[in-house]
Amino acid sequence: MRYDRILAAPVAAAICALSGCGVQIGKNESMTAPEKTSVVTTTKKQANKDSDSKTDEQQVKNYEETKVVANAIPYVKYSKSYNAETGSVTGKAEVKSDRKGYKGKGYVTNISAEEDWSREFELSDSQYYDLTITVASDVPCVNGIAVNGKKIQDFSASGTGKFEKITFKNIYIESGKAAISLIPEDGGLDVDYLTLTASEDISKLDLSIEKPALVNKNSDYNAKALYQYLCDSYGKQVILGQHDTIGTSAETDMIFKTTGKYPAIRFGDLMLATEKDSITTETEINTAIDWASKDGIVGYMWHWAAPDDKREYYADQTDFDIKKAVTKEDIAELSLDDIKKLQKDGKVSEECVALVQDIDTISQQLATLRDEGIAVLWRPLHEASNGDFWWGKDKESYKWLWKLMYERQTKYHKLNNLIWVWSAQNADWYVGDEYCDVLSCDIYDDGNKDAQVNIMLFLQSISKNKPIAMSECGNFPDIQSIADEKAMWSFIGQWGGNYLMTDNGKLSEEHNTAAELITMYNNDLTITRDKLPDFTHLASSIKDSEEKSPDDKKSDSSSTESKTEKTTTTKAEKSEKKTTTTKKS
Repeated sequence: MRYDRILAAPVAAAICALSGCGVQIGKNESMTAPEKTSVVTTTKKQANKDSDSKTDEQQVKNYEETKVVANAIPYVKYSKSYNAETGSVTGKAEVKSDRKGYKGKGYVTNISAEEDWSREFELSDSQYYDLTITVASDVPCVNGIAVNGKKIQDFSASGTGKFEKITFKNIYIESGKAAISLIPEDGGLDVDYLTLTASEDISKLDLSIEKPALVNKNSDYNAKALYQYLCDSYGKQVILGQHDTIGTSAETDMIFKTTGKYPAIRFGDLMLATEKDSITTETEINTAIDWASKDGIVGYMWHWAAPDDKREYYADQTDFDIKKAVTKEDIAELSLDDIKKLQKDGKVSEECVALVQDIDTISQQLATLRDEGIAVLWRPLHEASNGDFWWGKDKESYKWLWKLMYERQTKYHKLNNLIWVWSAQNADWYVGDEYCDVLSCDIYDDGNKDAQVNIMLFLQSISKNKPIAMSECGNFPDIQSIADEKAMWSFIGQWGGNYLMTDNGKLSEEHNTAAELITMYNNDLTITRDKLPDFTHLASSIKDSEEKSPDDKKSDSSSTESKTEKTTTTKAEKSEKKTTTTKKS
């Protein structure tokens, strides 16, 4: 997605910061950057964990927590094909037999409106189905498919003139009469037949992880504690996160004001760290430190402005060529001076040196968090495979850059507090199990409230050894859909800016209504900040376990998990909220 569309608020913040006007969004005074605070020392855990404004707490309503009960949707074997010409053919649509390769008595063509063609059938079981439609077109085109009048999604036909199969996975269809129809957008599509097959994907979905471990063997205990918590929670509960405007807590505060709960994760962006505006970055880092002092989880991404004169991150707005930076020289653990000497000798390029300089600059900021004992969900080089950003111009160059960053940050800069989150979102761009800890995706699906289980299944096909997260979304999925589809994402990060707030600082309900946010933040399947464990205690438990003999370690692993659950339960009990039950009708 385009950053100027998705994160309007942080872009405004960046523009204001670089022009020296401070971090402020529109007319919203609550989004002004907080006053600079002193760096929290390593004794931050001694600080008041309930230091949020009591006045604010008194103004926020406490909501009853609901219990979400998943609807049991069993798999029943089923597979049947239906010829298009045996359906309802009206309007301009007609049956023809000119194109070769069709089945039955012909195919349906000239579909110019959704009501022109549909194929009705009867199902005895309510369950998930895979729908395959066989179509042909003479030119590439995009059209939509609908089930019982509800659009499922758009799809593309190749335009080869030959019939091809398009499959839509895991569509929930109620028993009884059902109808498939085509939604013409580009048009020009001939429909031959469709096949409906019961899907086992969701009934067989297993989110357990065997022997989870951070890829950095030197990870500190704070990172180990956070990662263990991610893995222990995965498949059971969803950790809620919120992307904040740079240097502020505007969005997380809005979540609290609306729902009575804070997100468990605050996601920030280090996009200004390589620019001249160091004050805003310092404020941003201090905001993250303050968040961690209140037992929140810290996450960071990096909209990396290309290291050239233009300082742009979009591929179409910079001349920076990542291919020119690639080198076979082993530079990850060399000093910058040594790398510059290699440049003088013609062994590495100017582009290579520029990349390393920026990585070193960002690493200094992350080192501040490391020195404060703060683990970070680190998601660099996001969305590479969509080609929007300069780091996504070339697959192999991207993989080289990811591995360089990983090696330099872990080995040279000793950033052992990082949990590496990959979100290139294409199997061909995967950096490998040895270079990331979490697989994630960014989903902007125009208000679709489904759990997006197909994307989870896709990521699981890339690696079954990692937690899978929804790192960004335009709107939260419906919690009932998450339960029904067993799509228990490790964490979900709601995007900020105008995806959550209006320009005048009010809640924007265009993507999530207040009622939807309240439901999402007040149920037993989602984890908010108040439900998080004491990570310092968990880190200490892991340290104690590792210092024992190998035999003791093995027997102690389950007890460590028990301590995590006990800590979480204790915090949840303090809320003293009643529990009610909701179930999809």
